[in-house]
Amino acid sequence: MYTLIALGVLVIYKSSRVFNIGYGGIMMFLAYFIWWLLASIGLPLWIALLLVLLSSVVLGLICERLFLRPLIGRSMLTTFMLCLFLGIFIKGAAILSWGGFSRAMPHIFPSGYLIIGNLSFSHTVLWGFIVAIALFLIFVFYFRYTRIGLGMRCVSEDHLISQSVGINVKRIFALSWVIGCIAAVISGIVLASVLVLDPTMDEYAIIRALPVLLLGGLESIPGALVGGLLIGVAESLSATYIDPHVTAFRELLPFILMVLIMMIRPQGLFGLKRIERI
Repeated sequence: MYTLIALGVLVIYKSSRVFNIGYGGIMMFLAYFIWWLLASIGLPLWIALLLVLLSSVVLGLICERLFLRPLIGRSMLTTFMLCLFLGIFIKGAAILSWGGFSRAMPHIFPSGYLIIGNLSFSHTVLWGFIVAIALFLIFVFYFRYTRIGLGMRCVSEDHLISQSVGINVKRIFALSWVIGCIAAVISGIVLASVLVLDPTMDEYAIIRALPVLLLGGLESIPGALVGGLLIGVAESLSATYIDPHVTAFRELLPFILMVLIMMIRPQGLFGLKRIERI
């Protein structure tokens, strides 16, 4: 689940060098939207999924065209603040549309548990893990072996150089936001199915995504997978062996791991070490 959330933020950063702090608001809006299609409208699952995926594509194009495209070449702080405003605005739109109440996501994944010996696994969690691994493999293949994926990596390094070699920077930006919003749909569905659909899920997503990204490395897709697994396993072990009733330590543990790793490797476990000539 942590890996899914981190991948959605990472794909935009890796493509455009924009840290989308508003990703949680986008994820929350789309999760409430599919809940509304399933629970209130009563559409079949495949139609609801198709509509929310199309809506995510439109939302990504709108965000990029209206807000991010005018800021091409601007500082990272400017785009960061704009993404923060964008996330708050979209979260407010979700609350105005569907109310600020917790909802139970209709069953999208199979219910029940898989029991292996003394271990039991929720089918929802297992399907979330399968989806995370599938999305991870798709992104790795996309950025390493496709022409557009390599173009995205080039754009993230330098806009002017990318344009000079014939890469359409504006198209790359639009595509990265579309992919990021599609990832937000997937992570929102998994998060709402495992936990609950809640107006604070956007804050939860960003608070969990930030340690995963900094731990694994902001440019690394494998780092997002490893970072998410490390933090998830560490949280589970802390709840089991330290004190299952002390939630404060479990909440702080991702940030403790992040600080410890960054003291040794400031770029993260799999991040790129940048050396600049002065």
